[in-house]
Amino acid sequence: MFGSCLRSKSYRFIQTLTKQISTMTGIQLNTILSQFKDYAPLYLADQSWDNVGLLVEPTDDNPLVQTIFFTNDLTEPVLDEAIEKQAQLIISYHPPIFSSLKRLTQNNWKERIILKCIRHGIAVYSPHTSWDAVENGINQWLVSAFGTNEQDYTSRPIQPVKQNDTPSKSQQIVTITLPKDEKTDSIMNIKDAMIINEIPCNTSNGPAVQLSIACSAQAISSIIDLYQNEDNIRKTIQIVDVEKPLDSRQGYGRLIALNESRTIQQVVDNVKTLTGLKHIRLALANKKTIDSPIKTIAVCAGSGSSVFSSARNADIQLTGELSHHAVLDAIHRGTTVILCDHTNTERGFLKVIKNRFEQIWNSNQVNLIISERDRDPLEIV
Repeated sequence: MFGSCLRSKSYRFIQTLTKQISTMTGIQLNTILSQFKDYAPLYLADQSWDNVGLLVEPTDDNPLVQTIFFTNDLTEPVLDEAIEKQAQLIISYHPPIFSSLKRLTQNNWKERIILKCIRHGIAVYSPHTSWDAVENGINQWLVSAFGTNEQDYTSRPIQPVKQNDTPSKSQQIVTITLPKDEKTDSIMNIKDAMIINEIPCNTSNGPAVQLSIACSAQAISSIIDLYQNEDNIRKTIQIVDVEKPLDSRQGYGRLIALNESRTIQQVVDNVKTLTGLKHIRLALANKKTIDSPIKTIAVCAGSGSSVFSSARNADIQLTGELSHHAVLDAIHRGTTVILCDHTNTERGFLKVIKNRFEQIWNSNQVNLIISERDRDPLEIV
């Protein structure tokens, strides 16, 4: 009887969701992705190892999206939930495709996820470290545990984004308008050229897309050479020297200096309130107690080991995970360590980003959903 009741409730939920989605006008996929990139440009991501952007593209060209589904990790239970809720676009903070895939089979869970997304026509976009580095991103959410910037503390990135990773004055921005169906692989294969924005548009020749490309001076000639025999495309090319200075507010991690000192116990309570965790892991620095006062806190969502190499003297290091030896090294330096497990320092930001885009898009355009099945794989028992 309980099972039949549960099935009945599930059926009613799906009916309600289907009716709700049917009233959505939808937004084109490329428009949505452009707005995500406007918020956190992909050049902010650590391109040396990260894999960000559109990772799975549906076979339909630039389809309408009526439901966007947010998750921290795209696991098989989470994907099943996205399908049940009829999502056309999944925003997965962690990229489900990270290392190179040599095959797509049913023998590996990550490969099964990609195959299933393709089968159901679901696009997958991952922002990962671009959300870490952007000014009002995940790390700023973690810092909000301690109050309001300027009023309660001052903050700065621990590792600012390097100038050669951004469209700085040593680079140019090239805009070019291509027919809607024109492939962009040849542009993406050019050294020192990165597509940073795509805007759907219409020309006298029909539907098109305007690309903004951050590139070096050497890459410009390569881009122009691609279209040397296509006058309709060549005449749309515009080149702008970028004089934009490096934004010191963007980068990895955050180092904050409290205006008034707090005890380690107060900091622990602040972190629990923000994350909703009942328990966190604490390694007190040598000769410190739970009531010792502190003034500086280094924060890094996820795993902070590499970032914290530039914040070794903070009173507290707050992150998801550190190795055993990194913790020992910290407490012997006089730094207390707070660990929450990796994704518990990230997942709460999904509510922030959902609320942000609900202010941009009308409620009758697109439905925004946060996964209920996404969770940290580790729990304290």
